[in-house]
Amino acid sequence: MMELLARFRVHLLVVLMLALPASSIALSRGKPGRGPVDGVLIQGVGALQAGGMSGLGFVEDFWKDYVDLRDLKQENERLRQQISRYEEERARLIGVLQENARLRQMLKFKDGRPDLKLRPARIIGRDVTPYFRVLRVKIDARSADITLKPQMAVVSTEGVVGQIIEVNDEYADVMLVSDPRSKLDVMTQRSRTRGVIKGLGHRKDYEAQMAFLRRKDEIAEADVIVTSGKGGMFPQELLVGQVSRVDRKAFGLEQQAIVEPTVDPGRLEEVFIITGENTAGYRP
Repeated sequence: MMELLARFRVHLLVVLMLALPASSIALSRGKPGRGPVDGVLIQGVGALQAGGMSGLGFVEDFWKDYVDLRDLKQENERLRQQISRYEEERARLIGVLQENARLRQMLKFKDGRPDLKLRPARIIGRDVTPYFRVLRVKIDARSADITLKPQMAVVSTEGVVGQIIEVNDEYADVMLVSDPRSKLDVMTQRSRTRGVIKGLGHRKDYEAQMAFLRRKDEIAEADVIVTSGKGGMFPQELLVGQVSRVDRKAFGLEQQAIVEPTVDPGRLEEVFIITGENTAGYRP
């Protein structure tokens, strides 16, 4: 029975919907007012109308929510793109400000050493191994008339960087103070004790060693090391580094000091080349 009703439920609903109005008309013929069937029909239709209006209201609200969410998604995407542009502009602005700060420091350094012929150069490459500590630089276009030569000193606003060892037109390779091949005549600023800085070639740092110190030479931790001016390559009183440790053996005539350079080559972007010195022709 239930299967039969389920099979013909649509037909039964159609017949019922047609039968109820017809029976209402038949029962109310000749009688004023509405009959009981009319009341049932009105209540049923009212319920259907209420449900229909609720359904229409739900659909309308759903559509509005969908449209609002779609607009909100588009607005969020637009804001994300705008924030991304602002972050890029901020990064560029920070880079410009940092470059301006470095250039101001370089100008101040150059003005403070009018005795030196300084030519700016930009670092374009690094070759850092335990055996070679080399920077590759390119001179400024406005200094293209300058002839680069081996053994020209290279400095920064923080101190001595190294010396040129090879030249190719406006490009040059600079051997750092921390290179094991480097030898630089220096002295302590406090006691004027002289020695020679030699690179240690450590893999993780740029430490150098101040050698050829006699046991009686006065040197201590935190002493500032500067160029001695001997040899004609580096002018006197350029910062080289600071003593981080002094090694004195129980026996022997010498002592050694470990020096931390004031210049961090890993952070350098611009340097100065000291020109005008007649020291070309020798390659370490």
